[in-house]
Amino acid sequence: MLPRSAPRRSAATALVTVLLAALCACSGPSPRNLLSSIDDGAVLIGVKVDQPGLGLRGPDGALSGFDIDVARYVIRTVAASRGKAEPRITWRETPSSQREQLIDNGEVDAVVASYSIDGARAGAVGFAGPYLVTRQGLLVRRDESAIGTVSDLGRDRSLCSVTGSTSARAVKTLLPGVRLVEFDTYSACVDALARKNVDAVTTDEVILAGFAAQRPTAFRLVDMSVPKDGCIDGRLRAAGAPFAVERYGIGLGRDDSAAREAVNAALRSMLESGEWERSLRRAVGDEEAARTLERDGGAAESLARIGDLSFLSATNSPCAAR
Repeated sequence: MLPRSAPRRSAATALVTVLLAALCACSGPSPRNLLSSIDDGAVLIGVKVDQPGLGLRGPDGALSGFDIDVARYVIRTVAASRGKAEPRITWRETPSSQREQLIDNGEVDAVVASYSIDGARAGAVGFAGPYLVTRQGLLVRRDESAIGTVSDLGRDRSLCSVTGSTSARAVKTLLPGVRLVEFDTYSACVDALARKNVDAVTTDEVILAGFAAQRPTAFRLVDMSVPKDGCIDGRLRAAGAPFAVERYGIGLGRDDSAAREAVNAALRSMLESGEWERSLRRAVGDEEAARTLERDGGAAESLARIGDLSFLSATNSPCAAR
């Protein structure tokens, strides 16, 4: 016969087991550590696979584009700085609406996927960069003569963007009258534009330039600047100002400061070596690359911006009360 204390010990042990299981379930997955993955010889990188010029999967399955070049350079350079061989990279397709989730759940080590840095995202993940500055633009059919500026998008017009993108949020805020159509990918938006199911596509100019370069007889870019001085979303915006400025960063675990510093150092190396500009010209063509460099200060200004996220706290002047 067991002593009277044995059932009590068994019950206590069972209770501790249940509590530990519940604690593990509540804690959930955690972000991966990029530097540890590099040291182990294998990394997972989230990218886009349908954006010409930035991240595009070819018929043979190979990926190409500026973001792909940046990711490869960064991983190779960080590995070398740690005395490690270049690790194997596994690419994971990463829709805009899933980027923070994939980082937070530890499903990727980093995201290099036309990932615009903004306040909401910077509160959820860590960012290295910015490594590229672009602006929001419009893509229309080449034979569309009625849309010459953003002002031509009225209530009878439909505009396509991607769910979860900063472009979609800006349109919802600043153009409340336009009918917004959202898809999971920009390629789906461009297909809808070609079929005349939507009137225009909006996202970053560098992305749209890639699609326009693929089909120059089908599409053209339209400038997307503020048409006149006015109060937009509670802030004073001057005529001619960019509708939106997007700064691309590399998404990492929110508290992984060591990885952030290592990636920023690799980005500076890419700019200083000249590979950043060469890659940009290969990816989007000399015309779009020259426009980006001229408008945003060139490689020197891009170098100065690496690691500087002070723009997140900058605001336009509030509109005067009436």
